[in-house]
Amino acid sequence: MRDLLVAPKLESFKNGEFSKYIRTTIELSEEQDLDIMELRSHANTLISNYNAFKLVYKKNRGSILSPELALLDRSRDNGLKLVQRSIKLIADFASDEDDRNQANLVYSVFSKHGKEIYDMSYNQQGGVMDEIIEEFETDPKLTTAIDALNQRKYFNEMKEAHQRFDTIFKDRVKEQQREQTDLNITELRKLTSRALRELLDWIFINAKTKGITQFETYIGTINALTEQYNLSVERRLNSKTTTDQELDDDFDPSQGEE
Repeated sequence: MRDLLVAPKLESFKNGEFSKYIRTTIELSEEQDLDIMELRSHANTLISNYNAFKLVYKKNRGSILSPELALLDRSRDNGLKLVQRSIKLIADFASDEDDRNQANLVYSVFSKHGKEIYDMSYNQQGGVMDEIIEEFETDPKLTTAIDALNQRKYFNEMKEAHQRFDTIFKDRVKEQQREQTDLNITELRKLTSRALRELLDWIFINAKTKGITQFETYIGTINALTEQYNLSVERRLNSKTTTDQELDDDFDPSQGEE
């Protein structure tokens, strides 16, 4: 198949990427005359498996992305931004050299985790903020600096907002676990992947046996789609950045941007 169809790197796709890739593949397939190509049954198998995957995935995603959790996340982000940006202003513009030094010490704790912690995935941001709060509470120099810069009130607000979010987020994860079907999302994804590969195998077989001409457009569009997704995955893995938004239209609670 390697000389005719580009193989998708499905194992590296996040759930959001996987969902949209499969959905787009199905949509592109429906534009073809699958009956003449003798691919209808294979396409139907893919549709059936994908619908089962999507049902469980969206249910879990909906549980994680509740309005309450979104509000708590915004509150947590605001608390983080308030402390981080206030400290940076002191570090840059305070006339007192000691204040600037104290602020730089505090700011270094945030900056070593990245400039935009609040844009990280739920899981990743939660872990980072746990580390930040623990470092402030166990290092006497940082504790002293927070108090000296009059940031204790806002540090506590940030911590409390993080703890409120974390409590609800853990409840949502437990809720997901209780509501999982006999076939969980991992197994449903495997079944969908198997159905996709079977469809691609039969595209290859039928194109070789029936003549490539009637399959050229179909294969071309599938290859263009697959190359786009494979390239996006390679860029994400190489740069450790988040997925291109246009490809990741579904939230993936199990894999942080990574």
